[in-house]
Amino acid sequence: MALALALLLLLITGCDMEEDLADRLPRSSIELTDGYCLVAGDQVVLNHHDISYYDYGAHLLYLKDHISCESLLENSASFQVYAGGEEVYEVGTHPGYSSSFPITDPFIWTHPTFYEDYILPFSSIRSLGGRAGVSADTREDPRIVAALKKYGQYREGLHCEILSCNYSDPGEVILKLKLSNRDEVNYYYLDPEKMGKGLFHYFTNGLFLRNDEESYSNHVEYMQPVPWDAWELEWMSLLKGGSSVTITLEYKNFDTVPPGSYRALIRFPGLSHVDRDQLAQRNGQIWLGNLELESVVEVE
Repeated sequence: MALALALLLLLITGCDMEEDLADRLPRSSIELTDGYCLVAGDQVVLNHHDISYYDYGAHLLYLKDHISCESLLENSASFQVYAGGEEVYEVGTHPGYSSSFPITDPFIWTHPTFYEDYILPFSSIRSLGGRAGVSADTREDPRIVAALKKYGQYREGLHCEILSCNYSDPGEVILKLKLSNRDEVNYYYLDPEKMGKGLFHYFTNGLFLRNDEESYSNHVEYMQPVPWDAWELEWMSLLKGGSSVTITLEYKNFDTVPPGSYRALIRFPGLSHVDRDQLAQRNGQIWLGNLELESVVEVE
């Protein structure tokens, strides 16, 4: 009995040591696994041992503290995403200071980025200028979901949709959004009622209405935090796992919009400049990310 117990303890300890060793392996020793992996050329530069989790809704990869975005991006301009040992898609990089359009889709913003060094953001051209639906989103593949779930690294994050967008003369719009938490984790989100419309619109450009000829916008006077990257927990509300909330935004000085059919476009914002040790707060975690929303609106 004692011998069997000792062997069991040795087996458990050995498994833990194997996981710890995998996390400490030098970068040149990384191997392709059946989890989520990044490959640059013929070298595996990240595998599932390096991942804390992936926010699938916002497409943000949270890295463990032994690896950083800077170390990943410094020697390569493109990567191949693998899941379950299979190549899923290729992703390029695009500097944050560049005014040019990315040449690959998806792409990874390189420094300067909106995020701290433990976040690897996978972006798409569909989020630039309201280009939603231009093509299938290769970031969203069932093989990726399966590989992440296999190691408990998959999260849905927050989901947001436009419930209604009602325009009335002269230049008044009432926009209703539904924000849903599809995880078991509780998330803190930026709440326009708590922080005020001006401060909320520092983090988002707000609502636009567009057709093939014209774009019509809001004229909210935004308020910048001091310093620019400051934030307060008092600006946020807690959205419990599996729950949802309706958010209403009223625009009193919107452009005059002629009758017709339009696309309503808005980006629901989250915080970005949050230190790793500040993510976890009492009763929940701060949600990072941006969600691009689009809906068809008829103006009579």
